[in-house]
Amino acid sequence: MKKRILLHLFIAMSAIVFGQGNRIQDQNLFDVKSGMIEYKIDGKTKGTKILWWDDFGRLQYEQTTTSTKLMGITTKDDKLVVRTKEWLYQINLLEKTGTKMKIDKMMEIPETIDASMNDQQLKQLGEDIMEGFDAKELSTEVILGRSCQVMEVGKLNSKHWSYKKIPLKMEINMGGFLGISIEEAIKFEENISIPASQFTVPNGIEIIDMSDFMNFGEINSNGQ
Repeated sequence: MKKRILLHLFIAMSAIVFGQGNRIQDQNLFDVKSGMIEYKIDGKTKGTKILWWDDFGRLQYEQTTTSTKLMGITTKDDKLVVRTKEWLYQINLLEKTGTKMKIDKMMEIPETIDASMNDQQLKQLGEDIMEGFDAKELSTEVILGRSCQVMEVGKLNSKHWSYKKIPLKMEINMGGFLGISIEEAIKFEENISIPASQFTVPNGIEIIDMSDFMNFGEINSNGQ
């Protein structure tokens, strides 16, 4: 779990570096306008993940369904992440609870860093991030007929395969009896038509707004 959190931090910090002069939240997350990917998850945790996106990743719907067996005990999870133009939702579908946070609020710190640096400083930051995580790019490999850039992140004992900024495979050595966790695309459709209704939160979910909590230490739980 700690390695996955650090991985998300590495990705978020990297996004600051490749700013191109626009607000980070307005940049393309992916270099493909729309699509759908199905992933297979293997290791101690097994399951599936499906990702739908549109508007170059500004709209996302990602559902991960897994089962983990440790010491004879099986734990099941069904998680959903929905990104709209305004909100990021993280939902536990089994418990029917979740949180939401404004995209603007999430981007405040990265945007501040980006605005305070010139191109040379951003380039240096990128090099420092890569060095700090012991990250390096390897040769390309093909997954589902698509040429992927492979990156190894030494500090996280992980490798990542990406096609036009879209993750198609990830391996993380979790250490100890947890072993290696593998998440790999088994189906990929790109530049397809996706209805706007795909990017909505299911009914019946109790949502807590975390945006105000970050500012004032208070939680607003007045629904969606």
